[in-house]
Amino acid sequence: MTAYNKSLVGPGRFQWNAGGFFGSSLGSSAWMVITSCYLVFHNQPTLALVPALGFVIVLFASLILWSRRGCIYPFTALMALQQLLVITIPLVWIAVSTYGSLAALASMNWPTSTWATVLVAAIAPMLMFWLLFLEGSGPPNTKSTSREPTTVE
Repeated sequence: MTAYNKSLVGPGRFQWNAGGFFGSSLGSSAWMVITSCYLVFHNQPTLALVPALGFVIVLFASLILWSRRGCIYPFTALMALQQLLVITIPLVWIAVSTYGSLAALASMNWPTSTWATVLVAAIAPMLMFWLLFLEGSGPPNTKSTSREPTTVE
């Protein structure tokens, strides 16, 4: 294997895994694409750029973090992605809630409650704390805790 394919092995529970890493980034941002499509269908193409751009930013950040897995620990990358989601998810949600037409919001069954917005804004930070708890509660990785890159198979 070349040096490009080497990944750092994290000292804790979380390790580099393409399915887990990209699955979490796609799973947390896929709703933005659907929302964007609804907004375009309801003649709000300018507003549709907000969720579309949010999705692209999350995906691009995931690709950058994945490409740097030889020098970034997996849990650090996961937390960086979560920090981006802490900003992106509420920003997209509030923009769509505030500027979306009534017809577009109704067709998406968009909640109008303030509590829904509070919950949406709290999801990513709560998930960060849960992941931090999981990383600290598991047994340490006994394979390697050095900064020496190891290969991922």
